Amino acid sequence: MADNFVSALHSIKVLDLTEERGLYAGKMLADMGADVIKIEKPAGSKARRIGPFKDDVPGIENSLYFLNFNTNKRGITLNMDSSAGREIFKRLAQRADIVIEDFEVGVMQSLGLDYPALRELNQGIIMASVTGFGQTGPYRMYKAPDMVSFAVGGMMNLNGPRNAAPVVAPCEQSYYSASVAAVFGSLTALFLRIGTGEGQLVDVSAHEVVATYASEIMSYSNTSRIGQRNGSQFGSVPGRIYPCKDGYVHILTVRANHWQGFREAMGNPETVMGKEWDNGMFRNRNVDTIDAVVTEFTMKHTKMEITEMCQVKGVPCTPVNTPAEFSQDAHMKARGFFVEIEHPVMGRHSYLNPPYRLSKTVCRIERPAPLLGQHNREVYGGELGHTDKELAELKSEGII
Repeated sequence: MADNFVSALHSIKVLDLTEERGLYAGKMLADMGADVIKIEKPAGSKARRIGPFKDDVPGIENSLYFLNFNTNKRGITLNMDSSAGREIFKRLAQRADIVIEDFEVGVMQSLGLDYPALRELNQGIIMASVTGFGQTGPYRMYKAPDMVSFAVGGMMNLNGPRNAAPVVAPCEQSYYSASVAAVFGSLTALFLRIGTGEGQLVDVSAHEVVATYASEIMSYSNTSRIGQRNGSQFGSVPGRIYPCKDGYVHILTVRANHWQGFREAMGNPETVMGKEWDNGMFRNRNVDTIDAVVTEFTMKHTKMEITEMCQVKGVPCTPVNTPAEFSQDAHMKARGFFVEIEHPVMGRHSYLNPPYRLSKTVCRIERPAPLLGQHNREVYGGELGHTDKELAELKSEGII
C-alpha cells in the first residue's frame, strides 16, 4: 500500500468536543481521513478516567477506552469556561467544517457557542449535537446515560430471558449508534453544503436512534401486541445459542433448506426424521424435543467443528467467540482488521482498523490517540499564530 494515499475526507476539519455519547463519531471521521482535533479540558477528558487501564493502573494516559476511541485524532487542551478559551474556540470554529459535541442540552448555548452563534462566524459550519433525548421535547433536559437510552428507546424490554426482567445489552450500544447517526447526518449536511454553501445543525437523539432498531415497535403499531423476551431464541426452531464442548454456537434454521441441511449435519437423528418435522410450526410447538436433540449433537463437538459442518450444508452457524478468540481469529487476521501502533506511554498494541473498506480512498489507523495536550503547539502556534510566550501565558492561566 502506498504511503502517500489520499483519504476520503482529507480536506475536512473537525472539532471534537465529545466525552462519551458521541465519542465514536469523531473516530469514524478521523478514520475516514478528516483532520479531527480532540478538544479536552486542561485536566483531561472524562473518557481518560474510564477503564480498563493499562496494567489495571488508572492514569491520565492509561485508559484503553480513551485510546480506542481517539486514534487518528490530534489533541489539544482548552478551558472553554473562560472567556479567553471561548474566543480561541471561535477562531478554531472559523476554520472548521464540522463541530461534534455531546454536552447536555443548553450547555453550548450558555457558552455562547451553540449553532446559531457559530453560524455567525462560519456560514458553512455543521454542528452535530448528540444528546440523550434531542434538543426539543419534554425530556430534553433528562439525564441520559447509555442504559437510559436503551431502556426508553424500547430495546431493553426485548432483551433477556422469557419470564424474567429485561436486561441491558453489553457495551454502550446507544452511544455507538448515536455516533453513527451523527456521522451520517454530518456527511449528508456536508454533501448538501456543496450546492448551498451553508451548513446546518444535526440534532441526534440517542434514544430515538435505539428505537429505530426495535422492530417490535413497528410490529406494535400494526398489531397492538407486545412481543415477549426470548433470550437467544430466534423465531425459527432450532434457532438459538447451544452449548458445545468448548463454549457455545449460534445456529439458525430460517428456511426449509436450513433445517434439512442441519438435520443432515447432525447425522439424520431418528427422533426428528418424520415428515411432520419439516414443518416449521410443528418444530416451534416441539421446541423442547428439538433442543434436546440439538444439544446432544453439539455437546459432542467443538464450536468450530459444528460451524464447519453446518456451513458446508448452507446452514447459518457461527461460534460464540470470546474477545480472546476473536482477536486470534484467522479470518480477521486475513482481513487485516488488526493493526499494531506504537504509543509513547502504552507501548506497542493492536488496534482495530475501520470495519469498512473503501477501494480507492483507504481508511486506516495512522496514529495512536493523542497525549493530553500533545498538539497544543502545533495547533495554537503553527495554525493560529500564537507565540511560545503567549502559549506559556495561556497555560499558566489555565486556559490551555
